[in-house]
Amino acid sequence: MRRRRIIAFERTVAGILAAAALVAPVWPGAVTGQAAALPDVLSAVSGRRAYAHVLALSQRIGPHVAGTPEDRTSGEYIARRLTDDGYAVEWQEFQFPFFAVRAVALTVPASPSVGLHPHAMLYSPSTADGGITAELADAGIGRPEDIRGAPLAGKIALIQRGSILFREKAKNAADAGAVAVLIYNSTPGDLFGVVSRDTSIPVVALSGAEGLQLLDLVHSGSVRVHLNVQTETGQRATWNIIATKPGTRDPHRVLVVGAHRDTVEGAPGANDNTSGVATALEVAEVLRHTPLALTVRFIFFGAEESGLYGSDYYIQHMGPDPVVGMVNLDMEGVGDRLQLAWDRGSDGLVRSAARIAERLGIRVTMQRSAGSDHQSFERAGVPVVFLFRPDDPYYDTPKDTVDRVEPRLLEVSARLATAIILDVAGAGR
Repeated sequence: MRRRRIIAFERTVAGILAAAALVAPVWPGAVTGQAAALPDVLSAVSGRRAYAHVLALSQRIGPHVAGTPEDRTSGEYIARRLTDDGYAVEWQEFQFPFFAVRAVALTVPASPSVGLHPHAMLYSPSTADGGITAELADAGIGRPEDIRGAPLAGKIALIQRGSILFREKAKNAADAGAVAVLIYNSTPGDLFGVVSRDTSIPVVALSGAEGLQLLDLVHSGSVRVHLNVQTETGQRATWNIIATKPGTRDPHRVLVVGAHRDTVEGAPGANDNTSGVATALEVAEVLRHTPLALTVRFIFFGAEESGLYGSDYYIQHMGPDPVVGMVNLDMEGVGDRLQLAWDRGSDGLVRSAARIAERLGIRVTMQRSAGSDHQSFERAGVPVVFLFRPDDPYYDTPKDTVDRVEPRLLEVSARLATAIILDVAGAGR
């Protein structure tokens, strides 16, 4: 799941259902009344079977960043599972801007005992070969008014997280002559982040404790640090893996079920987003013999973590058949709180999903806006519902491991997603 600002707007199902009583009982275009009538399909959902996919993809394959050999291996695994379930599989290739970190190190030459563990921010430029050594300067939180009081020419700026975007902090520091930026967390724990592709100086992230340690050194007197960042950028190929279940009554109307299959650098991605992939694979398996009126298309998107490139590419090349809705699965395996997220134009679909969750006894909360592949469909005017669990402090980190994923949570998400699909796509004949 991409790290984006989430708008603070949360409601329980009860509140949504009260509002829903004032509108039509189902969202426009749905084929209704199927979810509660098909308990056998829902009872076939297996969290343990889904967990086996998490184990295979995150532990046996490991991190699979878009555009790497492991990315191809993960695609082959997904395609093989879908083929075994009787689906015809398409590999939709596309190009995207690739970014990889080859080396990152930060030391204080005068204090070798200071241990630092920096993370290069996504799209950070490299330093010169071998790195740079420069004086460290406190630049507050990186706003123009902070930087005016901290001469930065030829220095490395130490900036706290907060108030403005990382890319704005980097630009402000670069405009003031800084040669690099260290951004440290404003709360305990590690920090990861993204700057823009036109950022002109290296930008790395530090934990809150590491930043405060360096800040103490700066305030104790002049301190020089050595920073080495080596990153790689360019264009690479990756794929959307697509499996289609043709509708029996109205095959030209399509419901998309999506999950991104790439991870970030260094993260096994057990929860983000192997759990979503595993959930979608489980849904595809239990529905393989169930006739549906509309066509259901399972899409395992590439390069979500790099900027929603896979879902954007699909939208641009999806052909004339109308997409009537999109169910997105991202981060399904950690944290008891399950949310339904959406944005403009999707209220009807989300209300239907909330009613289904209530009928199944699944407690959900509602979240307005969150960053993942459904946003590409929203921008194209497609109604969406995004199922995710937001309470995972370790996503996009090396600690996103299989031991943190719970099979029972995968089962709950898969059962709800299956019921939504049955309600939207309807029973075939």
